[in-house]
Amino acid sequence: MTIEQTQIEQALTILGEGTRLDVLGENTDLLRYAESEITAQHSERRLRVRVRVNRAGRAAAGTLETLDADAVRALSARLDAALAELPAADRPAEQHPPAQQPSSELASAADSVVGADPAVRHRWFTQVRDGLDGSMKLGGAIRYDVHDRVVADSAGLFRSETLTKASIQAIAKQGEQSASVKLVHRDADQIAVDQIADRLRSALAPLPVREAYRGSCRVLLKPQAVNSLIATYGFWALGAHHYATGRSAVSGRMGERVVSELLTLTDDATDPAGLLSGFDAEGNVRRRTPLIERGVLSGVVSDRRRADLTGGVPTGHAVPDGWRFGGDPVPSHLLLDAGESTEDELLEECGSGLVVNRLDYLRVLHPTQTLVTGTTRDATYWAENGKLVAWHPQLRFTFRMDEVLNAVLAVGTDREICDQTFMDSVVVPSLLIDAGPFVLA
Repeated sequence: MTIEQTQIEQALTILGEGTRLDVLGENTDLLRYAESEITAQHSERRLRVRVRVNRAGRAAAGTLETLDADAVRALSARLDAALAELPAADRPAEQHPPAQQPSSELASAADSVVGADPAVRHRWFTQVRDGLDGSMKLGGAIRYDVHDRVVADSAGLFRSETLTKASIQAIAKQGEQSASVKLVHRDADQIAVDQIADRLRSALAPLPVREAYRGSCRVLLKPQAVNSLIATYGFWALGAHHYATGRSAVSGRMGERVVSELLTLTDDATDPAGLLSGFDAEGNVRRRTPLIERGVLSGVVSDRRRADLTGGVPTGHAVPDGWRFGGDPVPSHLLLDAGESTEDELLEECGSGLVVNRLDYLRVLHPTQTLVTGTTRDATYWAENGKLVAWHPQLRFTFRMDEVLNAVLAVGTDREICDQTFMDSVVVPSLLIDAGPFVLA
């Protein structure tokens, strides 16, 4: 779905002074499967146009699903009427982003996603299914996305890029046990589909099932579990607005140690280790932003409204108007530095404890205390003396994220690219957590 610059210019002319457009053309192809059979193939093409008008200290916003001139005129009339009803406000004019342009390399779309036909996704499915043992059943989904993005305003700003993403989630079940693998990349050719079946077979180890452990123990969190932990912590703790208003657990603690000194966390949409992106919903160029350096809080992410906390320049983390996860700037491309321990070494150091491959979700109970609840899912094990000895029943955790991140004993050498519905990419290794924060009741 190509968004023509002439269409954007026409819409801006109709809408008039003080207008900003955030336009997203979404092209999605999805293959779903369950019980080792394809259950659905789906393609969707959608255009989403977010409009914000700021005039004389007043602001109004609306959305469209077309750039057709008549539809834009109708929205313009509604926005003008809404602005006329608002009282005048003494607000500073919006600051435009710096003249710096996103790297052209970031905007390149992968031909492996743009040009792929359904047969490619079918081959991925059959390759994984046929690589499993006959007693295993496969479920999950394969998704290809092409996003054409434009942010432009009536003052002359124009940013555009095309972003691609391919992902595969494969969940294998054998009897009462399950294991999962999820791989994502901007380029489908970079996804190691040929390794997925081996990983699933290895994860579905023929081990006994033990009773649920009671008490405190060490916990080895594998990358998909760390993904949920780091993304949720970053969302609530490391945005400039949360920080400034005291809603962050680290408010007022810039320059202080807030997590284990083994952890260094950065937000960087220009790092090829993650999923690249050039600009945010306001058109601000995404900037590499150190957040935590060896446990010490070193920064937060910002939009134009909160740029005073980041040297007067937004870091490129404005979210779309009407975003279902809120309106405040939050991290988008998190990268947690790798450590020095191999996966075998982490397991050995875990000794006797729990090994968690995936957290199904984390629900925040108290943001400023970083208190969350969540459940394990797929391939949860019990280890003894550094060896996996049994499957452990799935369980619910309630814990403080800051306590967990302060109890890190070791960090893995291998990182995985992960994603979240509220975050573009999260690149993380495994983490070994000391006994204390996790109490299994």
